[in-house]
Amino acid sequence: MKTEARLILTRALILVALVALCAGCGAAVPTGRFDVLAAASKDVEIKTRETDADIVKLTRRFMVFTPTLKEYKLNSFEPTIEGQSFAFGPRLEPRHAALDVLASYTEALAAFARKDYQGDLDQATQSLGGSVERLAGHAAASADAKKGAGILATAVNGLGRAVIEHKRRVALREAMDAATPGIASIVNFVKDINGLAVLAVAEMRNQMLRKANRLTVADGVARLQLNEAVEGVIVESGGILAQLKQASAAVEAIGPAHAEIRNSLDRDERTQLDKLRAFVAEVKRLQGVYSSFK
Repeated sequence: MKTEARLILTRALILVALVALCAGCGAAVPTGRFDVLAAASKDVEIKTRETDADIVKLTRRFMVFTPTLKEYKLNSFEPTIEGQSFAFGPRLEPRHAALDVLASYTEALAAFARKDYQGDLDQATQSLGGSVERLAGHAAASADAKKGAGILATAVNGLGRAVIEHKRRVALREAMDAATPGIASIVNFVKDINGLAVLAVAEMRNQMLRKANRLTVADGVARLQLNEAVEGVIVESGGILAQLKQASAAVEAIGPAHAEIRNSLDRDERTQLDKLRAFVAEVKRLQGVYSSFK
């Protein structure tokens, strides 16, 4: 009886796989593309944090040029322009959280795209939830960005336990379709902050150059020291502006890349031999999944 039961189960598994294959849904999930998307999203986050660290360093340079009083006080080196605070660093923090949401979302997709995905998916889902909470806690984050983060979290939470390959493709398609507006909201928020950072860096640079030009320094060591300081301002600010431009271009590219991968889930670009190999492998995998019933 046990042998007969196993035979019935095996036939049932083969039938399920055949139905999936014949329905045009048997193509393998393009795991490599999801991995590339996740790696690129994480790279954007890391590089943006590095750029923001450079902005903080430039702000410290700006603070050195700020004092105009003869007497130093505890607040002498606060970054101000015309009496207004110019501490731009805290304004960058919500963008970090937004990029972390995007990176965690793409990592969740990459995890789900793998056959043995559950552990990685659970970890990525938890990471995404924490990122969404951090973004929601920033008062400076836009309502659209917070809403977009919630959309991504909801899309990932909808990824269920899909045992059969084509079911994972369906789940990925549905999740990515649902997440698309959220991605656009987060990308727009990040680009807006990048734009403000460009204005801030340019203004600090211009203010420092104006103040440096008003200094009267005799030729000699003092002049060389001033030259070094001004050269540092020009080079560093130029590098930051270039990095911000690249960061905006990189984050803007995530949406189209996401859409391209989503569209690839509708296509089956394998040869007939590839399909046959995938079919055989899928049947064997399903037999392993249900081995506990033997």
